[in-house]
Amino acid sequence: MLNLGIDIVSINRIQSILNSDKELRFLNKIFSEKEIAESENKGDKSQYFSGRFAAKEAVKKALSSYDISARQSFKSIEILNSKSGKPYVLSRSNQDINISISHDGNYAIAFCVIDK
Repeated sequence: MLNLGIDIVSINRIQSILNSDKELRFLNKIFSEKEIAESENKGDKSQYFSGRFAAKEAVKKALSSYDISARQSFKSIEILNSKSGKPYVLSRSNQDINISISHDGNYAIAFCVIDK
């Protein structure tokens, strides 16, 4: 059985948060230490975090079909990159999770497929 999740995020919305006094609270609530550290190598942090946020939302939506999304906080779902640059998901769910992230203009979109 395949479960799907998709989400789209305005990069300007995330950029506004990153340029405000809410930045640290947002980053520490949503992203893991590894994700925050990985952002240091990225040129456009608002684009990076927008894609990661969309990916986490997509994963939670796909997991909701398994009734385990409530146990998954945003921070417990990590979206990292392999050496080749392909994003991958680490999570406490024991699911095979595939993710794709794309950016265009002012939007980041993520698509998630879980094969159970």
